[in-house]
Amino acid sequence: MEKNEIKDLTLASVFAAIILLMTFVPQIGYITIGTVALTLIHIPVLIGVFLLPKKYSLVLALFFGLGSLIRAATTPTGPLDPAFVNPLVSVLPRLLFALAAIYIVELFKVIEVKVKNSDIYIFGLVTLITSLGIYYAGQAIIGFTAWNSTLITILFLVINVGFIMGYYAFIKKSDHDKILIPSTLILATFIHTVLVLTALVVFERALVTTLIPSDQLFGLIVSIAVTNGLVEAILAAFIGTPILLALQKVKEKQ
Repeated sequence: MEKNEIKDLTLASVFAAIILLMTFVPQIGYITIGTVALTLIHIPVLIGVFLLPKKYSLVLALFFGLGSLIRAATTPTGPLDPAFVNPLVSVLPRLLFALAAIYIVELFKVIEVKVKNSDIYIFGLVTLITSLGIYYAGQAIIGFTAWNSTLITILFLVINVGFIMGYYAFIKKSDHDKILIPSTLILATFIHTVLVLTALVVFERALVTTLIPSDQLFGLIVSIAVTNGLVEAILAAFIGTPILLALQKVKEKQ
């Protein structure tokens, strides 16, 4: 076995152990605040996408999915946990998420090399996708609640502006060549949230509709995808970026 292969295997093993630790130790990988549940276990997978070959990134995603399945089967904590015993809900979305993250990194690297002022285009792409998600979440909430539509529109506009300002301020502090790291973390986190919620609706619709009325299902799923996804994306960028930059420096010295 080559030296680099041993290093990659060792690093993948460490990340796999971290994923399992975050899965089974309460309030580390799955943080519950009241009725809000946030997932942070995808962050080690995303770090692995940058540092490891594709096969190991997919292995980390598999550990993420299997850990979610085992946790749901052995220590369920929420009404939707029985749905995650189904590997099509717990494992498949995590594998697809890792694949998406891999190709996002490759796409952004091509843009950085081929396109002048690539940071502007990457910033614009992430901002556009996020803004569309926030807009449709606002429309979904207006559709299934009796809340004032003008108030909701203004609230989500403020959220959108706040996200853009925070995202710009965050990447401005980074090296020009490192913009793809927080951008990938943000975009891939949104994709993870959407994939998991889609799998819930597609493969465990019967369970979901016992908790959420069918006529409100789409609107609620969209709003959860954006609100949870936005918070998780911000946390992923703020937590994952400095860790990843530090690990990249260590790896370059070896």
